[in-house]
Amino acid sequence: MIAAPRVRSEGRPIIFLIAAILLSVHVIWQMWLVLAAPYPAHYDYDEGVYAATAAAAAAGHRLYAPVFLSQPPLLIGVLAHTFGLFGRSLASARAVIVGFSVLWLASLAAIAARGSRSRAALWAVAIAGSAPALMAASHTVQMEGPSEALAALAVALGLAAGGDRGVDRAVGRGETLRWGMAGVAAGLAVMTKFTAATCLIPLAAALVAAGPAVLKRITVRAAALAAGGALAAGATIVWIGSPPAEIWRQTVAFHRAVAGVNAVDPGRTLLLLLAFAAANWLLVVLGLAGLVYGAGVWRAGAAPQRAVAAWLAADLAAVFLWRPVWPHHLVVLVTPLAVLAAAAVEGGRREPPHVRTAVAGILLIAWLAALTATAAASAPETSAPLHAAVRQTARSVPAGAWVLSDDPIVPFLAGRDVPPALCDTSEMRIRARWLTAGTLTAALADPRVRGVVLWRGTFRASFPRFVDEALKDFPRRWTAGGGRQILTR
Repeated sequence: MIAAPRVRSEGRPIIFLIAAILLSVHVIWQMWLVLAAPYPAHYDYDEGVYAATAAAAAAGHRLYAPVFLSQPPLLIGVLAHTFGLFGRSLASARAVIVGFSVLWLASLAAIAARGSRSRAALWAVAIAGSAPALMAASHTVQMEGPSEALAALAVALGLAAGGDRGVDRAVGRGETLRWGMAGVAAGLAVMTKFTAATCLIPLAAALVAAGPAVLKRITVRAAALAAGGALAAGATIVWIGSPPAEIWRQTVAFHRAVAGVNAVDPGRTLLLLLAFAAANWLLVVLGLAGLVYGAGVWRAGAAPQRAVAAWLAADLAAVFLWRPVWPHHLVVLVTPLAVLAAAAVEGGRREPPHVRTAVAGILLIAWLAALTATAAASAPETSAPLHAAVRQTARSVPAGAWVLSDDPIVPFLAGRDVPPALCDTSEMRIRARWLTAGTLTAALADPRVRGVVLWRGTFRASFPRFVDEALKDFPRRWTAGGGRQILTR
């Protein structure tokens, strides 16, 4: 591990400048990934679902009634307003995620600087930025990136509030406001994706650790934190304007139904974690080293390290409890691992200069190797079949008509809407019996539906009779191979 003297205040402008350069490079790279592949060969199914959902909301359809949405509404609301300002496109949707990723990196840098030397902020950004998990989450239209960005902001604000160690027992307005702001960020994170609730663990640790730890002061801090969270959640619901009961039904009751058809599978989760560790090897190795280092300073009053270690433990516990767990869920591990990794690099015992130089050289080579491999693997590719399907859909389905699809990204890229209640035709919705063949067949009778896109194979595998009905009702066909078809009438 590298030991270094504490950065003087006059060195902080240089650190801020380097951090700004790193963030600028990150934005440039991510926007190139977004713009270089308008018809991407690699995309996640959720991207089409959330983009189509936001497009439906932008068109005036209310979320949760009639638009089906299985997640909290914040990101979809932001995307809908973005489409209203800049037009609906995958590029504008992904650009929103890039914006959140900047907040994410800045927040984890602030956490790292709070828990170690200021220079740790640079290591946190560099290590996290070299990880494939963050590289993908920084532009993929999913809830994980934005929710983790807001969760990291909440923890950064909480640690900053906890750093106000007054000598009296009263909580001043400034400290109360800072805890309230941390609560607002945490509330917004949870209203993006419920898994971000694990950020409450490090916030609780920071809240208790902030001295002086008398009961009255802790109670005031907790009240400010809770009030900020409640304010953020309530404001989001009012902003969306959807019935709270329906929000609860689709975000909570639906996931209970999904959990009911998916057993807890520790073996599969462990395999996913091993794959995550292999892909993000530098982040994981240094993060675990930071955890060991944090254990060494645990009794020395290192409150930020305790909070981040507790966060990592909470995230791991949540991963093993989720049903089902998917690879992109493991993105929640990035922030605590990056902060711990930065602590490992900046902390530790002082070593002779030649040892520090050798270790620094090894770390630099490892980081460059990880960054190069991540950049090469993330290079954009265009899908010719997807591009052809989008053009065919745009040609054969008139503007304003609806397209029913098992992969909503095809009609979305073609500038065509999907039925608001059928933006999500995922396998989980089908397995939970929240989407039936009867619902799809009824949609075929709607005159606004002028096309059916059979792209992922979900409809063929789950509802073969529905596919037969669609083939009868939509006589014009375009085939892309592999059973992929576009049916129109």
